[in-house]
Amino acid sequence: MIRRRAFLTSLPALAAPLPLHAQLQRPLRLVVSSAPGASLDALARILSPSLSARLGVPVVVENQGGANGLLAAQAVLRAEPDGSTLLLTGDAILLAGLAQPQAGVSLERFAPAIQAVSAAQIIATHPGASFTDIEGYVAAVRARPGALNVAIPAQGGIAQVVHALLARQLGGLSVEFLSFRGGGPAMHSLLARDVDALVITLPAITEQVRNGAIRPLAVTTAQRDEALPEVPTLAETVAPGFDVDSWQGVLAPPGTPELLIRSLHDALAGTLAEPAVAARLRGLGFRVTALAPEAFRERAAGAAGTFGPVIRDLFTLAQG
Repeated sequence: MIRRRAFLTSLPALAAPLPLHAQLQRPLRLVVSSAPGASLDALARILSPSLSARLGVPVVVENQGGANGLLAAQAVLRAEPDGSTLLLTGDAILLAGLAQPQAGVSLERFAPAIQAVSAAQIIATHPGASFTDIEGYVAAVRARPGALNVAIPAQGGIAQVVHALLARQLGGLSVEFLSFRGGGPAMHSLLARDVDALVITLPAITEQVRNGAIRPLAVTTAQRDEALPEVPTLAETVAPGFDVDSWQGVLAPPGTPELLIRSLHDALAGTLAEPAVAARLRGLGFRVTALAPEAFRERAAGAAGTFGPVIRDLFTLAQG
């Protein structure tokens, strides 16, 4: 365990500011923009014990799912910029900002600390489905346009965007999306066989795939994932060249001092680099990235350019 004194003395001489000292005097509140059971929640639960030991203070995980991450984001926007309240979120905050600019929540308003991980999205079904592979799924959708029910963790989230990008490449795939309050409820709808398929971040269902409760169809990244190497990619099956992943990272309230952001990044990057933590994350299907704030911003800007037109189309259709 790195105690508070050791942590402080490891910082540059200029980095003995009160904000960091204030952070270490009380628990760190990690607000997670998803319900329990989602991949974000899994990441938070893996990181929090080691991060707490590294900082020498308790790390309290607080789930605030709903509204595609907007509720959690708004709570952190109102928090003091002293490092004691952080937001663990993913593409959802970027997509929500694109879809609902009137909500006043966008990635640009926060101080990014680290892009922690990336992960594939996965298209899956249940063992009783009539189709058993991604080719069969595409054929079933084309045979009955609009008839298949597909669960997604949120309306306008990364899962729906990925499916829309696939539909564009394949010349159209019409399904009925059923949105839930997070990945956990969406997964349970598939386990109950209430829906025909599910699109979700891979780590949310890795264990259910391994035990046979869920049948994987394809992942959305160019390469197969080492956590489930038997699952093919869209690129090698129905959509050559398809390569879309999602990210998850930590944001601080606006106005958080740069030196504090740097210290938070170092603490989080150190936690991600711990062999036991990294192994658990890889085992679920996360890819540790630990991007610095500047690279994090660049990555998000690139994603906004890719996803923006899709989001506009989705919400135009919804409102029409």
